[in-house]
Amino acid sequence: MKKKLLFVALYLQTGGVEKSLISLLSNLDYAKYEVDLLLFDHSGMLFKHVPREVNILPPLFETFSTPITLALPQLIRKKKFLLVAGKVLAPSVALFSKGVGTGARWAVYKRILPSVNKEYDVAVSYLDFFTNYYVAQKVKAKKKIVYNHMDYASKVGWQQPTLERKTFEQSNYIVTVAESSKQSLVTAFPEIKHKIRVIHNSVSPRMIKELSEAFEPYGSFHGFTIVTVARLVKEKGVLLALETCKKIVKAGKPIRWYLIGGGDLYEELKKRIQQEELEEVFIMLGEKDNPYPYMAHCDVYVQPSFTEAHCVAVEEALVLAKPVVVTNIPPFQEQINDRVTGILSEPNVEALASTLQALIKDRSLRERLTIQLQDNQRNQEEVHKFIQLLET
Repeated sequence: MKKKLLFVALYLQTGGVEKSLISLLSNLDYAKYEVDLLLFDHSGMLFKHVPREVNILPPLFETFSTPITLALPQLIRKKKFLLVAGKVLAPSVALFSKGVGTGARWAVYKRILPSVNKEYDVAVSYLDFFTNYYVAQKVKAKKKIVYNHMDYASKVGWQQPTLERKTFEQSNYIVTVAESSKQSLVTAFPEIKHKIRVIHNSVSPRMIKELSEAFEPYGSFHGFTIVTVARLVKEKGVLLALETCKKIVKAGKPIRWYLIGGGDLYEELKKRIQQEELEEVFIMLGEKDNPYPYMAHCDVYVQPSFTEAHCVAVEEALVLAKPVVVTNIPPFQEQINDRVTGILSEPNVEALASTLQALIKDRSLRERLTIQLQDNQRNQEEVHKFIQLLET
């Protein structure tokens, strides 16, 4: 008899966690597993990549990620008044709560979101916070696995220690995606140390390589091309990327830096690009459901983040055997072997510009990094770790 599995996530937008989930689903043996996928809403570009064997359940909260001004008319028209209440109340109570009001939002959501009636052999929350709370409190399963992508040492406003502790107590395993995340979790919750497993985010090499051949992105430009895929928020270092690009251009190097992704800093970046007259050099492409041709045909891939868990975009660049430059932060120290699978650079303009200028000059170093990335088997190892959890 097949094992019944449930995966819970917020949506299928083009973020690293969502891509990692698609990769994992693509690597399951559907002769052994019957899989349901439950999402808070059905937004995102990745639905077409969900394996056909996966049963996608109706959304828990239509318009969960839709702005309230657009969501309310839709929900009222469909007479979904509980969701209207949730859409209005959750952000309202969060305003008067500590941090960003995660706990207060959940106090509203848990009263309006339906429980899952079906009982599963294994239920997996593939994200932090709301999906973890949902699996812990609203799902019946013989085994529960929840994910943690947070660095608890950072003390950011999302953290809810009381709610997290209760969730972890109700779970059989807590999966973190980096050793540094595990250590911060153990420091905050030493009593759950025995439940924690480190499984890095995985990607699908076959899918990435196939999609990377879809088109030639750069046309007649023959200068040096750099690509970054990231959410446009400060912690992902996109402003650092822009300042670094400006410094390299001032040094007289013919480059183009392509930034793929959406986020809160879009308008600020656009304004700064115009002010610096870099429109033809630092090019924002927005979100792309297929960024891989840009990655596959670039000269160097750069991830200038100030904070990460285990970066999926970097794994994708490694699959494509691209020279990778990342900031020298603990998660990247774990993910990249310096000058073997990529290059670590200090997270400032001077260091990053110097590293990239050296790579522009040194073709042999770029070629050596590419050669050293051939026959990369790291993703299959991570999938095997997860399947072992299912079978334990």
